[in-house]
Formats: sequence, structure tokens, C-alpha cells
Amino acid sequence: MAVTETVTESWFSRLGSSIRGILTGLALFLAGFPLLFWNEGNSVRTAKAIDEGEGACVSVESNAAVDPELNGRLVHMTGRADTQDVLTDDAFGVSVTAVKLARTVEMYQWIEDAKTTEKKNVGGSVTKTTTYTYRKDWVGRVIDSGSFKEPGHDNPGAMEFTDDEKTAANVTFGAFRLSEKQIGRIGGAQAYAFPADFACPVPRVQLQGSVLYVPNAETRGNALNNRSVAAQPRIGDLRVTFRVTYPHDVSIVARQHGDTFVDYTARNGKKLNYLHDGITDAAAMFASARSGNAMMTWLIRLAGFLLMFFGLSAVLKPLSVVADVLPLLGDLVGIGTGLVAFLTALVCALVTIAVAWIVYRPVIGVLLLAAAGFLVWKLAQKRKAAKAAAAPAPAA
Repeated sequence: MAVTETVTESWFSRLGSSIRGILTGLALFLAGFPLLFWNEGNSVRTAKAIDEGEGACVSVESNAAVDPELNGRLVHMTGRADTQDVLTDDAFGVSVTAVKLARTVEMYQWIEDAKTTEKKNVGGSVTKTTTYTYRKDWVGRVIDSGSFKEPGHDNPGAMEFTDDEKTAANVTFGAFRLSEKQIGRIGGAQAYAFPADFACPVPRVQLQGSVLYVPNAETRGNALNNRSVAAQPRIGDLRVTFRVTYPHDVSIVARQHGDTFVDYTARNGKKLNYLHDGITDAAAMFASARSGNAMMTWLIRLAGFLLMFFGLSAVLKPLSVVADVLPLLGDLVGIGTGLVAFLTALVCALVTIAVAWIVYRPVIGVLLLAAAGFLVWKLAQKRKAAKAAAAPAPAA
């Protein structure tokens, strides 16, 4: 079944909303400037800290013994992250000697999908038609069905079991102990393989491969209902999986502190503390850190530009709404304001980044500022040429 809902918003209501959005848009636009400026400085400081760390790092061939002479130094070591801790999931009776044990729970539920189409009307109003459809699927969170448009698609209000993760408190690394932060960074999780004699304390649980299926409360209370949950799922059924991180080789770059490790603080205050799964040499770990810094820098640059773009779009939105009294005219104005917002945001972002680089790295900053100036000059030239072409020819 599907439910269709149609709502018409008047031109005055749309205009009022767009005018109220100007302040929000202005705030977004202005927020882009400090974000971009901070990002460039942070990127440079991080890069310098990585360079400093690579120059100071000492690669240690073996972690079998603690060398007191390296205490306080930034070191690179490889070896096995090992533990004797037994992690137990009491609810389902899973027990394993491991670094981490993670439980993931999904519930079979109704999902409401909404698809909205808009139609602009002469006079500036907009008619929005939303169609709601319903389907069932496994979802890792509780979906509130109380707000569904169509009754009869009821989900349970809570999950009997939820996600959980247990982590070993004691993880050794040769003669060393890994810190809580380092243990948290250990990856390499894999699906837990249930033993042949596995017995689950939850009644009527069905094990298929590496998945536990928990029938809903109604089925579990009916001894005659022996349906396969995997083949015939019903609302409220649970699907539970486990992932386990077993002891394995890791590589670290951190400051040696007795028989454990802490952050290395560079001269500019930036902290270095890396852990990679597997055997990785120091050069590759620092190269990975540089790549991560570059990626984060570009992501924040994009975020800053988008703040400016969407902010300016909101500031200019009333122009297209005013023009929407004729839908075609409103579309054209919308395209124009979108282009203006894009180009203005691009120039502002480039100038902000250039100014930041002038402060932190002058040569590259001047080049970026020159690029932004060239873009502004080209736009001005095109506008001048367009005005000249549109001007009427002088009378003979």
C-alpha cells in the first residue's frame, strides 16, 4: 500500500521563509572564513610535527626487552599485540580470548520511504506531493512507527538486545604494555566462528553460519512455532553477529614511557601516536600520516567552501522566490543566483586559503592569491564583453 499527501505552500509563506533564512545563510557564509583559515594553519602545523617526528624517530629492531636509554624517545617498533584476557558476551554465551569482541544486533522492522515531487504554480505557490511506501528489512536501530502516515505498520518500541563491544584491558607488545588508546586503534576484526558445541543461553535461538537469529517474543512464547527466522522473518525478530579481533602483529610509532607508550608532543604542540595493523616500516607509517593529513585538509576545505556556497544561496534565495510568480522566470533566476553563489564562494575560499598560506607558507599563499585575482579579472572581462555585445550599435 502507498499513501499520498499533497500540500500547497503559498508564495507569501515561501517568501517569508526565504527572508528568515537570510540570517542563517549569512551565519553559514561567515563561518566558512575562520574554518578555512584554521584548517590551513592546522595542516601546516601537523605536517611540521610529522616531519619533526620522522627526524626524531628511532626504529627498534626488537621489542623483547625494554631499553631504558630510549625512555622518552619517539620509537618505531613492530611485534605481536597479544592478550590472555577472555572476553565474554554473557547474553549469548560467546567467550573468546581476544583483543576485542563486538556484538551487532539488527531487528526486522517496517521502514517508511518517502518520495516528494514539487510543482511550481503561476503566482509563486508550490505544490508538494509526497508518496509514502512501506517495506520490511533488517535495521540496526529502532524505527519509531508512531509517526508513520499509514497505520498497520507497527514496530516494537525497543530491542531486547543491543550492540555491545568488549575490549581487553591487558594487551602486551613484547616486553611492553599497550596503552588504552593504542588498544582502541587495533583493527583487523573478523567474523566469529561459532564452535560446533555452541549452546546459547537465549532460548530458541537459531544459528546459521556465523549469524544468530532470535525469534520475536510471540514466536519464542509459542512452542509449536518452529519457523526458520532466516527464511521467514517477522517483525521483531533479531539478527545477531559477532566480530572478534584476535592477537596479531602491529606496528607502532609513539614515545616510550617505561614499559608502555604515550603521545609524542612536537615542538608546536601537535601529538603523534600511530598504530597500524601488520608489519609496517617507519617511513610508510609517516607517509600514511602525511596522506591522512592531506585528506583531512581537503575535506575541511570542501566543508568550508560548501558553508560559503549554501550560506550565499540562502541569502540570495528570496530573489528566486520573488521571480517564481512566473515559474520559468524563477527557474532562470535560481540558476543565476546559484552561479553567483558558487563563484563568489569559490573566490572567497581561495582568498581565505591564500591569506592563510601567506601567514603560514608565503610562497604558495601568493600563488593562490594570484589565482583568485586572475579568476576575478577574467569574470570582469567576460562581463565587460557581454555588456559591449548587448549595447546598441551607433546610428549611421
